[in-house]
Amino acid sequence: MQRGLPDVKREPTMEASDEVQMTPVRLSGTPGVASSEAQPSAMVEGRFPLERNMSRHLGPAVILGSTLLLGSACKKSEDPAPEPSATPPPAPTEPAPGYTLSFLEAASPSGCTWIRHESSGTRKPLATVDAVCERLKLAWGPRGRQGLVMDRGNGELPPRAWQVDFESGQSTRLLLPELGHTDTLGFDEAGHVVALVSQLEDLPRKMESGSEYFLFDGKRFLLPEAEGSPGLAHAYRHEAGQWKHLETVATLYEMDGALGTEALATASRLTSSTFSQDADRLSESELEEGNEDAARLDAVVKDRGHTAYGMWVSMETHQGPLYSWEATGELPTLMLPLRWEVNDRLVEPEQLALAPTSTVALRMRGRLLLVSAEQAARVYDAKTKKRIAALENVHGTRFWPQQRTVTAAAPASTVTEP
Repeated sequence: MQRGLPDVKREPTMEASDEVQMTPVRLSGTPGVASSEAQPSAMVEGRFPLERNMSRHLGPAVILGSTLLLGSACKKSEDPAPEPSATPPPAPTEPAPGYTLSFLEAASPSGCTWIRHESSGTRKPLATVDAVCERLKLAWGPRGRQGLVMDRGNGELPPRAWQVDFESGQSTRLLLPELGHTDTLGFDEAGHVVALVSQLEDLPRKMESGSEYFLFDGKRFLLPEAEGSPGLAHAYRHEAGQWKHLETVATLYEMDGALGTEALATASRLTSSTFSQDADRLSESELEEGNEDAARLDAVVKDRGHTAYGMWVSMETHQGPLYSWEATGELPTLMLPLRWEVNDRLVEPEQLALAPTSTVALRMRGRLLLVSAEQAARVYDAKTKKRIAALENVHGTRFWPQQRTVTAAAPASTVTEP
């Protein structure tokens, strides 16, 4: 070693034994790099001095980078694998709402029982009367505490009635006005029983100045100038065991469109009556010949199961239209077939199981459809189109009325004169 020169560690030079075979490699198309026919092979035994020198200077950085990569890989391997996404469970089916029905059922050995039926299956007999179910009509008090059962009678049997206390379950025979024929019983907003009476007989007619009139209770009532059977209509209110006269009008009977006792102002003030329309009943719209819906129904229903003359009618509901056959006659009557839309197809309500000649009444409350036949009833969830109840051997089935009142009260005493 020469004095004054630093001690330099020299890299060993390549000896003859370190001879390496060279494999020509062509690098073509590489910008800035001249192609060469002699480049080192990728497989080399031993190291070039330059390679060992680069390893010495790059070693810490390479080791650090390798460590970081390895640590990252280890961390990833330690993280729990994400669980596969589970298929969400189907949304639970919304249960059908509860309901309460009113119907009549034949009693044993005779008579008829008025029953309140809950969707839970609870049945409460309200009153049993000595009459056949087919002749009975019902009315409800405005506060839901009492009701009326009226036997319309027939040619030989006069009308009869019973007042029913829902809370005690007691029924009391109600004597009707002696005058005329009691057509309707109902309640006013105060809960008093009101009778609407028709009178066509024992009416003396008088003529004066070319006008004909009835004379009743010392007052004159001009005869209506229209076709039909003229008569009088009376309204009475039951108070303290007596019938108090409220109103009398001249009216027409026994013809299409005749008002009869509905001509009385008192009739419009009743909160419920044995004649009043059911608020839950669906209103019908006739489908004229050539209507698209009528043509679809005719194509689907090849055989109606009866020959009653009539037409298809449509009833709108919140769950789409409902179709029925309407037989024309003195009084239009709804009959089978019934159809509604399910998956764009016109189908009969499931498990209807009624005779093809059955006449029906159709009622809707919320999403519930009630199909009432002469001696059977079916309840459907119109949203799911599923049958949820079936009743047999029942008459006059309807939804139990919701309590309601009117603002106008029946007058204490009114007599209509010409």
